[in-house]
Amino acid sequence: MLRRPPLIPWRSWLGALGLWAAFPGSARATETDQYFAIDKPPRDSLEVLNEKVNRDILGAVALVNRRASWDQYSCQDVAHRVYQRFRISGLHKIELWAENSPRIDRVPTQKDHRRFAAQSSIYRNSRLWDWGLSFGVKATFTVAGVHMGADKLSHFFQTGWKYHQRFRELMKQGVPEREALERIIRYGVETESGTLGSVTTGVFSFGDLEANYQGFLFYRSLCREEDPRLLKTPQGWRLTRPFDWRDYVSPQFDETLNNSAFVPMRWEEVRANLRRDYCPRLDSETFLEHYRSYARYPRKPDDFNTRYVRELLARGEVPRQQDFSIWAACGRSPPDLAQLAAETSGSSGAGPENATTEPSTPAPRYEAPRFDEAILRPLFELGGGGFRNDGSAWNALLRTRFMLRETVGPEDTWDAVRTPEYLLWASLDGHIALGSTPAGVTVPYADLRFNPVQRRFELNNVATGEELAVGVVLLPLRLTRFLALDRSLGVDTSVAGVRVRLGKRFGERQRTGVFGAVALDSPGYKAALHPSDGYAFQGVHAATLALETGAELQLGTQLRLGLVLGGSASIGLGWDPGGSGFSAPADLEAHAEAQVDVTRFSRLFVRGQLEAVLEPGRSRLLSTPVLLGGATFRY
Repeated sequence: MLRRPPLIPWRSWLGALGLWAAFPGSARATETDQYFAIDKPPRDSLEVLNEKVNRDILGAVALVNRRASWDQYSCQDVAHRVYQRFRISGLHKIELWAENSPRIDRVPTQKDHRRFAAQSSIYRNSRLWDWGLSFGVKATFTVAGVHMGADKLSHFFQTGWKYHQRFRELMKQGVPEREALERIIRYGVETESGTLGSVTTGVFSFGDLEANYQGFLFYRSLCREEDPRLLKTPQGWRLTRPFDWRDYVSPQFDETLNNSAFVPMRWEEVRANLRRDYCPRLDSETFLEHYRSYARYPRKPDDFNTRYVRELLARGEVPRQQDFSIWAACGRSPPDLAQLAAETSGSSGAGPENATTEPSTPAPRYEAPRFDEAILRPLFELGGGGFRNDGSAWNALLRTRFMLRETVGPEDTWDAVRTPEYLLWASLDGHIALGSTPAGVTVPYADLRFNPVQRRFELNNVATGEELAVGVVLLPLRLTRFLALDRSLGVDTSVAGVRVRLGKRFGERQRTGVFGAVALDSPGYKAALHPSDGYAFQGVHAATLALETGAELQLGTQLRLGLVLGGSASIGLGWDPGGSGFSAPADLEAHAEAQVDVTRFSRLFVRGQLEAVLEPGRSRLLSTPVLLGGATFRY
């Protein structure tokens, strides 16, 4: 049995997480190449995408109706819940789903994508690293006869929501409707000229502007005064009519027709690739039929964005789109679309001749996802064990972790790609050793970390086992007491932190898995009290970096063997009166842990750990080994 390719390329994840960590509220700037799909059109995914979007909308409505206070939700509150179904923690779930769902036919395939990016994409170049396209060039799929990339989905649902919010604010301020529409489109132009376009990728996408505006129309339809899509009834909120991509999609989403503009260096590369790959094929029947099908495509009932962008073009307020077309690159005049529409051809083409803005058949009934579990789910983990250390006759280890999860979405089994998300309220991790000595009871070892996690996002693939978990942490705190390391009290607190975990499973039965995790906290406050001389360090906590990797082997339905290796380094900058003044102390830690799960609720573990404190101001490095062993129980 062939193993499927990775859910999402590692390079794409790392680039996305880097930008996401730096700008949690930002959208991702990506590009697509629809020219490659002209003579190899993907199967139409209209029905699949309609089902996906309607299930997500119905899932958001179902979650609202499950709350005791559902009747206190306004329509805009419910609309925001709908928006959250498509984006969370800076990641565009709908885009990730479309890029990886086996139900979406894409060109190129995941298997051929790397070769496409290196040899066939109009964006290929000889640069050592093209940072503007660090997210890669996305594949193309077809919706209602229109070729587009997954980036159009994120523009539709994310920037469309921003359009919607800005439009509502402008209307509240008394701005006339037409002026408000013009302002939100100008905002879209600013994003394409900035972080979502020219500044990052070197591409100003007119197709993105169209997707933004159509997404705004969708969100506006949810709560319109006349015929709203969301309606409050005595039984709860309900969706009055299903979503249909044919109400919004048009050839303006396809960048072979509604072409982008480019910064000079990017255009030089794209123009050379267009000339080499496509100029000799412009007169082929395949290319002519591609443009014929778009010329015959019905006009949308609301083409305000297209008309207003043309006004901006005439006034020179956006780049001259015609200067960057394939026709300009090939030194040709663009075709007369009206004449092409009048031509007849026996070729089927990419677009359906009977595509209409209203479905020709009754809209299908979509089933809402089922939420069988409680919305709020507590999880508590308690562990015990022991180790022997200098200064104590015996020790008891307490290992705890607890959190409260709010289920925002179910693990939807209608497709191989699952997107469960959670909000973590708090977690407490650490080890406490209680010991008795001739002098009485003391605490020779303590290391507690408190992480109030604001948001966590999880994505996993049922078939291939890949997973992603991301947490945004506010005000993480660490308390330490290491008498063996000459520290009676230590405090580290940070303003914010980020937790990232990536994993993958192998084999036909997915019995083997590996994972990697990274945690970064910075900046904050740091202090430590040393009992040997009574002085205390005080300063700034610069950063804490923790790395961990592990592997597991599933031997049965419950029996699991695991191995975890990791370490952390915490650096501070401040003043040490007992040393040489300014100092940069560091807390270092390395660990290895073997695990055995005998049931789904219990885990046995043995952990070897090395703790160390480096104090340059005192010219000393203190370290002590720790051996932990015991069991943890989950509830």
